[in-house]
Amino acid sequence: MANAATSLSFTALSPLDQQFNIRRITNTRLDGPSADQSVGIFVDDVYVGRSGLFNFDLYDIERVEVVRGPQGVLLGRNVVGGALSIITAAPSFDTGGAFNVSYGAYDELLLRGLVAGGITESLAARVSFQVRQRDGFNQDILHNVDLDDVDSEQLRLQLLFAPKDSDFRARLIFDYTNDKSNGFHSVAIDGPQAGSGPWSAARIAIGNIRGRPLGLRESLPEWPRYAGDSAETPQQLSRTAWGTSLRLDKGLGDVATVSSITGYRWGKAFNVYDQTGIGPDNGFGVISPTLFSFPVNERERIKQFSQEIRVVSERKETGFEWIVGTYYQKDTVNKIDRFWAEVPAPVPTLSGESSWDNEARNRSYAFFGEIGYRFSPALRVVAGLRYANDKKEGTVTGLAVRTGDKFNPNDAVALTPLAATFPQGGGFTTDYGQSWSQWTPQVTAEFKPTDDLLFYATYSTGYKGGGFEDDPANAAAARSGYDPETVDNFEIGAKLELLDNRVRFNIAAFNMRYRNLQVTQTNQDCLCNITDNAADAKIKGVEIEATVALTRWLTLNGSYSVLDTEYGDFIDRLGRDSSGNFLQRTPKWQYSVGANVNTDFFGWKDGLAANVSYNRQGKLFWAPDNIQFENPYGQLNARVSLTPNEGRFTMSVWGRNLTDTVYRTNIIAFFGDEVSRLGAPVTWGVEAGFRF
Repeated sequence: MANAATSLSFTALSPLDQQFNIRRITNTRLDGPSADQSVGIFVDDVYVGRSGLFNFDLYDIERVEVVRGPQGVLLGRNVVGGALSIITAAPSFDTGGAFNVSYGAYDELLLRGLVAGGITESLAARVSFQVRQRDGFNQDILHNVDLDDVDSEQLRLQLLFAPKDSDFRARLIFDYTNDKSNGFHSVAIDGPQAGSGPWSAARIAIGNIRGRPLGLRESLPEWPRYAGDSAETPQQLSRTAWGTSLRLDKGLGDVATVSSITGYRWGKAFNVYDQTGIGPDNGFGVISPTLFSFPVNERERIKQFSQEIRVVSERKETGFEWIVGTYYQKDTVNKIDRFWAEVPAPVPTLSGESSWDNEARNRSYAFFGEIGYRFSPALRVVAGLRYANDKKEGTVTGLAVRTGDKFNPNDAVALTPLAATFPQGGGFTTDYGQSWSQWTPQVTAEFKPTDDLLFYATYSTGYKGGGFEDDPANAAAARSGYDPETVDNFEIGAKLELLDNRVRFNIAAFNMRYRNLQVTQTNQDCLCNITDNAADAKIKGVEIEATVALTRWLTLNGSYSVLDTEYGDFIDRLGRDSSGNFLQRTPKWQYSVGANVNTDFFGWKDGLAANVSYNRQGKLFWAPDNIQFENPYGQLNARVSLTPNEGRFTMSVWGRNLTDTVYRTNIIAFFGDEVSRLGAPVTWGVEAGFRF
């Protein structure tokens, strides 16, 4: 998705810390139990509050909509930076199904299937599933296991009740996902100041000992032995989640349609990873004073309930159109973090074990409405208003489980980021809580002189509630939250279909002003994540999309976006001044080009389908200080399919990142090193599909 959609990019520390970026607004490790997402994730109109417990390996999907800019009026839950709206394929009364099997690089095996059809004249069902297994494309050579491997199962069950001669519809959906792996790979890259990082230096020394350098996809993560355990805990990741939703739609004569959308989600996750990918117990005897190891263990459980009711008037050629609705959401999120570290030198705060048990109870409700007036079939003006109220409260316990390590057994200082004043067995327990509310208006004018031309201008606002730190140093820090952020967005654009719909061209220009932008960054002084409110931030940009049908069998497409962004007055709580810098994790530009072929082949009508795409993004800064960066890079993807005799059987070959570009999806700057997460290398596969 991030490669194909304009102004959408993606970074991630781990599958639990996924960071979507739309128009350069993103969550950066904002994974505390009380945190909200800047880019909202919706599945069949149900908001997914914890994106880390959602499997983005999508299957049996009708479409994915990228909603750009703040959504402060409609779209269920208010979001400040945009949204991904995933619409799954619905049940059908026509009986049918499909099965696909794919095999590819790294012994990847993918099975997909679905069966759909009518049960009675008014009841239809759909069952779909996906199973994926793949070896890892990175290696833990200390324990001889793959990293970034995949072992997942997903299931979706649906019922559709649609009586004939009735305007009532009910759709019930249940989904389940379970996945596990050996965890992810971290590699220390020397930079930006060469020769100053302890982990990259250790990697060089190990390469000298074994007679060949360590590859970028090789690491030696340490497994921690937590207090009271008799064995080490292996690096790993496991996630289990399920959800259910019920949508009811009923017409109110020729006046309006009322819809009720009820959702419930439950999930749990267990994650252990070594932040630096190498430490003093590396199996080669390489050691240095600051070569510390710092594994992290995250355990998370969530329960989420949401209810939306909206009434939408019937569309009219002229006159008034309107929408009114209300939204309610309640979450309980429990997150347990365990930090474990050891360091050869006597460095206070870098040895021992600290833990946090943080449970947040979050409640949000909203009322919204929109009214539009069609002066004519060509001219429409719409105004909307939303009132949102958020309440977040919880309890957090921080504990110095153990101080010192095997190198420094007498170190009595608690492991960071817990305050150094706590002795072994000491800590704190405190409650926290706060409420916020906001009105967010929106006004849009649309001019459509013909069915093929649309011009618009929009003023919109967005709001995201405040929150509290994930792993606070002490009780005072736990009770001191960060403020909500708001945005004003001005946008103009056009959507054009030309030359008998053979050319589709979209262009948008926008100017956004954020206030109290929530910025999370990893600080090497405390080895902790700190969330601050930047005083303001400015984002200006242009987006262009085009599709051209050159012939009946050849279609070209492309997109381009360019941005100018900067923080306003932004001095974080540690005194670092990032004022005037480019926003973090934000490519300055992106483009994609592609071609689609669908033609007859050896007498088979539409027997050949092919797609090739190339996506490239510009320079990206990893943090507000604009010191660490990712150079521009691109990826080439392709797929070719054969379908004999207009039949039900299809054979395909595919490849991703065919140029084997090395790129990073995350970095953490530690002591002169850039501890990095790598994106996937070149992958390929063959696939066979059958439909009936």
